[in-house]
Parts: sequence; structure tokens; C-alpha cells
Amino acid sequence: MNNIDPFIISIIYESVITIPGVVALSNYHSNNPENLKTKEISKAIEFTINHDKIPHFRLHVILLNGVNILDVMREIQIRVKYELEKNLKESNNHIVTVAVDDLML
Repeated sequence: MNNIDPFIISIIYESVITIPGVVALSNYHSNNPENLKTKEISKAIEFTINHDKIPHFRLHVILLNGVNILDVMREIQIRVKYELEKNLKESNNHIVTVAVDDLML
């Protein structure tokens, strides 16, 4: 993960874990399904800045089996973008994409 401000990390973490249907964060570096679940948000966020200088966050999550995956992904995007813009008081756009790495019962 490229140097993300710890304040931004905490905003993203608090936004994601409160969303119904999200079971856990996912370690995107892991190739082993046994080590996929993580409590460390730094292992669940890929961060880049695109050519237009817009921050791009790719969040890796594990969802509850049976939820509407698209609805939960949209809610994560909406809530994270809203909280970033509210707390950072910037007019700068943020790109938030969500990767569902697994479903759990």
C-alpha cells in the first residue's frame, strides 16, 4: 500500500465495517484461502493515483453468503466516498472500487 494517511485509513475502515453484509476485510496479497480474512485494513486497500491525480482506492472484502452482492458493493462505494469527502473537506473526487474476494456463511 502506498503511503496513505492513517486518518484516511481509519475513515475507510470505520465506513466499511459498519455496512450490513460485510463479514471481514480481505488480504489481497494472500494466495491461501485460509489467510484471506484480515483485521488489518492496510492489507485490504490498494491505493493508486491515476493520471488525472485522482486518488483510487480498491477495497477487498469478504461478504456474507446470501446478500445482494451488487447492493453491498454499491453501499461500500457510496459510504466511503461520502465519508472521505465529508472528513477531508475536499472537492477532490475519489475513485472507490470494491473487490469481493470470498463469501462466508
